This record gives sequence, structure tokens and C-alpha cells, in this order.
Amino acid sequence: MKGIGYLRAGILCCLIFAGCGASSDNQCTINALVTPSNATADHNAAAPGNQVQFSTTSTVTGNCPLIADTKGSWSTSDPANTTVSNQAPTEGLATCLNATPTPATISTSGTVRGHTFTPAKLTCR
Repeated sequence: MKGIGYLRAGILCCLIFAGCGASSDNQCTINALVTPSNATADHNAAAPGNQVQFSTTSTVTGNCPLIADTKGSWSTSDPANTTVSNQAPTEGLATCLNATPTPATISTSGTVRGHTFTPAKLTCR
């Protein structure tokens, strides 16, 4: 019977330590944004009044997978009224050509650890 007591004690220790195994260290939080998130420019103004410089910002915290980041390219949802540069040193520079009927979505195809960037909005008045 003495052996059964040791077995029970061993099982109890395993259960206690297994319950402590959950840890917040395994969480992964990735924030990836195009900034500024909302902008307005005047299409009738001379540069730089008709332009907005967009950029990317990100934070990675926790135990995240090691997936390579990608640079990507800039785009606009309204190419008839706005343009976005993909050429250095003006990458992310949006220019208003005309007034936009609804805000244009400015985005980048780049990723941070596999996550896409939240796009921004550009209003051209």
C-alpha cells in the first residue's frame, strides 16, 4: 500500500504543475497600421498642400511566429482622383488630383510577421 501512496502523490504533483502550465508568454499581439489613419488634402492647392505622407507603423509583443516581414507596395482605391508613390524617397506620398466623392483607401501590401497593415483614409476636397 505504501507504493500506492507515492503514486497518488506523484499524480497530484503532476496535476498541480500541469495547471500552472498556462502562461501569457505564449500570446502574440501584432499591431500594423498605415498612419495617419485619416487625412485630408486640398486638390486645388500646390504641393505640399495637395499631398499627405503616409507611412507604416507596427508593434510586435509576445511570443510571435518568426515570419519574415515584407515591404510591399502602396496603392489607392481611387486612382482617378489620387496617386500614391512607390519610388524612393517619396514612398507613401499620396497626391490629390481631384476631389474624392468618398475617402480613398490608402494601403500597402506589406506585412509584419504575416499580418497585413490596416489601411488609412484620404479625403481630397
